[in-house]
Amino acid sequence: MIVVHEVNDGGHSIRVTESLRDGARRYFDGPALYTEVDVNGENRLGYIAAMERQMTGASSLLLLGTAGGALATRFSRAGRAVTAIDNRATVFEIARNWFHMPDEVECICADAVDFLRSNTRRWDAVAVDIFRGTEIPDSMFAAEVGEALRRAVAPGGVVVWNVADSQNAWPVYVIRRIMRVAGFVPKVVPVLDMDIGNTLVVCRADIAPPSPTVGGSRPGLLSPSANHVPEVARLARNLRSVLQPQSTLPRPRSAH
Repeated sequence: MIVVHEVNDGGHSIRVTESLRDGARRYFDGPALYTEVDVNGENRLGYIAAMERQMTGASSLLLLGTAGGALATRFSRAGRAVTAIDNRATVFEIARNWFHMPDEVECICADAVDFLRSNTRRWDAVAVDIFRGTEIPDSMFAAEVGEALRRAVAPGGVVVWNVADSQNAWPVYVIRRIMRVAGFVPKVVPVLDMDIGNTLVVCRADIAPPSPTVGGSRPGLLSPSANHVPEVARLARNLRSVLQPQSTLPRPRSAH
């Protein structure tokens, strides 16, 4: 295995390695493996294949968190429309130059939460694959994220949220709660890839998207403009000590 490309982007050390044996490439952000493809750019990680299976039949995909773009490549090569979001333009260059991501993939450099706040489009499927190292940023745990994802998915569509941890981990609990409040029916799908555990939270709509009300909020919820992050993040930290010891799977690699 040799390093074929390395860049420090905003404090993130990104490395692309290549196997001398078969030409397979891997994308690392620090020590965390995010993407692995073969010499033709075909995905080699089990969780990516599992995400794709949950989105069978979707003709359009919004991908939040791109890395090497393995999922975007799979969708685009099948003739489906893909919009990829990442907060670092360097990521798109790496995905295209080193991981065969097609030019047809629409790439938007933006913070995922900011993008969701202003978005007015809809997709058949939304894949959430956002990490800092192996942790999901606290901003993704805001209640407004669930509501924004509900608006972004087309009727009959699905949101698939990847968690780099076991099904009993605290992020899974919080994500399920956020998505249920937003009107989804979340289902937990454990994924083992070479004894490394990821969990997919698969969310399908239960009710119609919420209609705007006076002040932009629904009864029982804070206004989307309110800062939900500290409250939810505090809940998550409290849950960590209770839920994390129940995990029976090894700490997984982070995944994009």
